[in-house]
Amino acid sequence: MFSLLRCFQVDFIVVVLTLGMTLVSCAYEVGVDYHATGTNFSDSAFITQYHIPSIRSTVLTQLQGIADKGATFVSLRIWFVSQPGTTTALHWEATFPMSQQEAINLHQYAEDVASIQSTIDGHRLHLDVCLLWLGAADYTMGNPTDGFGFFHINATEFTSRVDKTMDSVLQAVYNVKRPDGALLVQTIYLDGEVMIGAKANQEWFLTTHYPRFVQIVTGAGFTPAVYFLVDGFEEHILQADYIDAQFPALNGHRSMYWVYRSLNFIKNQQLLIPSRIDFSCYIDRHTATYANLTHHVFNDASASLSVLGAPDSYGVAETYYFVDDAQRKECGQAFAIEALSNSRLKRLSFWTTPDAGGHGINIGYPFAIEDYLPPSSD
Repeated sequence: MFSLLRCFQVDFIVVVLTLGMTLVSCAYEVGVDYHATGTNFSDSAFITQYHIPSIRSTVLTQLQGIADKGATFVSLRIWFVSQPGTTTALHWEATFPMSQQEAINLHQYAEDVASIQSTIDGHRLHLDVCLLWLGAADYTMGNPTDGFGFFHINATEFTSRVDKTMDSVLQAVYNVKRPDGALLVQTIYLDGEVMIGAKANQEWFLTTHYPRFVQIVTGAGFTPAVYFLVDGFEEHILQADYIDAQFPALNGHRSMYWVYRSLNFIKNQQLLIPSRIDFSCYIDRHTATYANLTHHVFNDASASLSVLGAPDSYGVAETYYFVDDAQRKECGQAFAIEALSNSRLKRLSFWTTPDAGGHGINIGYPFAIEDYLPPSSD
């Protein structure tokens, strides 16, 4: 059974580990990036085919299992890729702008997530939604003059499609509540792994679309956000002598290289700094422990991002799900112990497919969610 130390949105009591670490009160959640029913991403991504009864039935079964294993939320990625009126066998490719069927599917999925209740302890799930832009919607291709994406959509039309897509997503999940009265959706992300200075046209995309996104998402009662990307190479995380010629706040804190630059842009443009700083955190270690590297990453965040006025509050939007049981547990427990030792880490969602355990290593249901939960006192 799951003990209170697994923190289903409840506060931890103060305890002391055998390592001598004093634990502080926290509310730490673990979730799953759940957008496909199997390892084959192209075939089993479900939101574009959720109207098929067998797909929906499989998702409902898996959602129940995810809740029973201890997850408190699921995070859905929707990739907007295809031109309207086209068909594709790649089921992860949603339409740009979102089609009526896809919006209906999203609403039904939200209603289904809201209906799930753990048979173990009775807790219910929340849902996060992240919008991602590829193919026809790939703003990193082209430019405002020549058009964006694979089909060179002119800037005005591109923005119109982004607005329509945002509106469709909001309408699909608006006011969906669980039986306990809580809104199902918590956070909606306009984009993932924001990397100002690395992705072409990202400055244009954010300044053009983020203000309206913030306004309508907030108006619907949800939390608007984007999430960032940590430099997770061991040699960079541990590079104490790192000097950043542009931003001295990053000296000795190289893991925050892209996070800092992206937040600095958001601040300078007077855009909304998210209320919690979420980022992908894929740690590639060689000799150091995951616990050591994870602690360094969050210390880097606390030390450097505070200069920008960012909150000392974090979520891991993506991280590895390794195939090897021992490696996965060591990685997952590093985050769990970090959350126990410092309440700044609020939540974690692990990646599934594609490439959850590294390039070409895809993961499908069922998931060992317990490896990412705080250790049991049993």
